[in-house]
Amino acid sequence: MGAVVATALAVLPALTPLPSAPSAEAAEPPSRLAAVLPTADDTQLPALAVSEITPAAVGEKTTVTIRGLVINTTDRTLDDITVRLRYSPYPLADRKALERHSDSPDTAPYQSGPTTSPDNTPLPPGSAASFELKADAEDLDLYGGFGVYPVILEATSGQEGELGEVHTFLTYTGSEKPKKLQTAWVWPLMDRPQRADDDTYLTSDLAAELTEDGRLGRLLTIGAQDGEIDSSYTGPTPGPEETATQSPSPSPSPAPSSSPAATSAPDDTEAQPGPTPEKAPTTADPVPITWAVDPALLDDIHRLGERSYWSLSNADGSGPALEEHEATTDAQVWLAHARLWLAEDPVLAVPYANPDLPALLGADLAGDAQTAVELSRSTVASLLGREADTGLAWPADGVMDKATLEFLHSHGATTFLLDESAMPAQNWLGHTPSGAAPLSLPGGEKGTALVIDRGLSRVLGADTHTPGSSALALQRFVAETAMIAAEAPDAKRTVVLAPPQDWDPSAAYATGLLDATENLPWLSPVSLTEVRAGEADAEDRKGLTYPDKAADAQLGADHLDRLGSIRRQVQLFNSVLEEGQDPFRPAVLRLESAWWRRDDEGADTVLDRVDQAVQEHKGKIYVIPGDPITLASKNGTLGVLVANDLSDQSVTVHLSIFSENSERLSIGDYTESMEIGPGGKTTVYVPLSATVNGRTVLHLSLHNADGEPITDTPTTIPVNATGLGSGALIISGVAALVLVTALAPRAVRRWQRERARGDESAAAGPAPDGPTAADDETVGSTMPHNDRGQVGEQNGESAEDTRS
Repeated sequence: MGAVVATALAVLPALTPLPSAPSAEAAEPPSRLAAVLPTADDTQLPALAVSEITPAAVGEKTTVTIRGLVINTTDRTLDDITVRLRYSPYPLADRKALERHSDSPDTAPYQSGPTTSPDNTPLPPGSAASFELKADAEDLDLYGGFGVYPVILEATSGQEGELGEVHTFLTYTGSEKPKKLQTAWVWPLMDRPQRADDDTYLTSDLAAELTEDGRLGRLLTIGAQDGEIDSSYTGPTPGPEETATQSPSPSPSPAPSSSPAATSAPDDTEAQPGPTPEKAPTTADPVPITWAVDPALLDDIHRLGERSYWSLSNADGSGPALEEHEATTDAQVWLAHARLWLAEDPVLAVPYANPDLPALLGADLAGDAQTAVELSRSTVASLLGREADTGLAWPADGVMDKATLEFLHSHGATTFLLDESAMPAQNWLGHTPSGAAPLSLPGGEKGTALVIDRGLSRVLGADTHTPGSSALALQRFVAETAMIAAEAPDAKRTVVLAPPQDWDPSAAYATGLLDATENLPWLSPVSLTEVRAGEADAEDRKGLTYPDKAADAQLGADHLDRLGSIRRQVQLFNSVLEEGQDPFRPAVLRLESAWWRRDDEGADTVLDRVDQAVQEHKGKIYVIPGDPITLASKNGTLGVLVANDLSDQSVTVHLSIFSENSERLSIGDYTESMEIGPGGKTTVYVPLSATVNGRTVLHLSLHNADGEPITDTPTTIPVNATGLGSGALIISGVAALVLVTALAPRAVRRWQRERARGDESAAAGPAPDGPTAADDETVGSTMPHNDRGQVGEQNGESAEDTRS
């Protein structure tokens, strides 16, 4: 098949052409392997790599051609290299035998086939040589007719012996024409949530995935089948009536408010719409596919192209840090092409962010589940310009309990994509059952279960980015589908092909799968919406079940407890916004995603970041702290400045103030409720009244209409009362007058006595040998007690005067 050739060319470009290995006499140095097989530094290169096996379906008169590379991974020059085919002439019995041959190195077919030698030998270390091995089907003597035959390719050298081997398959049809299997494709454009809060991405990887060579770019282009991304085409921009369904995005909390990049996209991201991309004409109808999208991923991509954004990084080892990135035009281009190319095909949309519905419904969060469905539909309508098929549902991990079934059915779902564990095959069944089975719905209605083949999903999800892996994975897919067809060649069955939701195939492999679906003689591609289940199909499968492993894998109690705490803070923040605004609604839904079932570390990261973002946004509504206040009189007025630094939302808040000492400083009536526009401020004037001098503290906080505080820590303002009123002055004056009235007569009498003594001393004159006034004290202090008392009486001092 041509697709297999494309696989080889995409994965092993060395084949067209391969540099010649130099001879011993060559003057030029040998070509290094890095130039032949570009690959990641940490990828272990194989000694033998298969680039293509043609044809995929081998007929009686077919010549099988196998091409590939022999790679010298040793440190010696290799010579005498041989590539040999070994096989079994008998087909494998069942799919388990196929798996054993693919995975086990111990299975060794005994029949020797043709051999070949690479052209360019001797082969220096680090070089590769191409080989081509041919075998006629009639010479292989394949006895079993239509079936899958095990094959081993071996590479050996005279110096090193065995270099490497590859296990693969030949699918032989012979002269038979098996009954065709209906094959229905589900093509996922999905991923885990890429953002925590609306402006902070978990990594910076998404932008690279949207390029033509990136994961999502490849899936979109290959799923469109012969489409090509035009980097100048940004398509029609959603109008106001379309974007009105989107929830308002909070301003980037990490970004400085003065940064223009935080509010508008740079000019160079505004690409002018180019000509509408068209699909190249094809000779065959495209393979019908049903696109499976997570609207949260579409929303993440849309935000990426709007304006600058932030990503978390652990590059310095010190924990998450924020890194700013410019808006990317690639996001606008990818979304425009998705809007164009998904316009006609069926689209299945999971609820926003693919929530863990069993966990939410079990935790009485049915309102969040309802919101996820509503936001999913509005996002698809806004960003893709169409509606998804509401009759299709894909529960997380393909399993659902009774409550989830009832919930999804209540929103229109009648056809459910399920994992094999949700509706396993009967134990007695000897073949792979049809992927379509009847399903009983609430109210006695009949629905359809589309059961995804787990073995094929593993094959589809194989790593095909290493050398030679695409060709081998494609050959395994061919063998698996042939084995299913051969198990019950007369039964009419359907195979549902649904890769993992984070599918990352190489371009060659994805293209080869679609071509194989179209061209293999035992496959008949159909649209998923056309698949119908027959009553006979119900007998081959057990009834709907919710596996214990699935119940154990649900979001745990710790995650839901933290989620509940964040939801309460979000509700508190929303309570001061205009009615109906809920800017953190998408962020909360992303926290409820089933993707976090298997990623505890990632779950902790998003919980921490959203919690921090909510606190940051609450912190943008605050009382601006003021300087300490000196109150110079009994009455005064305090001006309180309240700010709203949110760039997109108006708020209505209530101000509460209390004094630590209400007897010293009381608060009068003031305007408690206020509405503040985005980026606005308002002043509230508060009357104060002091009764006693001294210091006290005012505590100011903001709350919603129900009295719940918005600010975690109240703002404090010290107040110092230094001036008193007239009443206090009168009281102080009266007290002073009483004191003066009581002490004045006593002071006058003392003054008169002192004056009289002075006059008597002056009239008598000094005694010739008598003591002086100073000596009186000395004498008095040395006299006997009775004598001192006499002296006191001579000085005219009574005991009462002394006490006075």
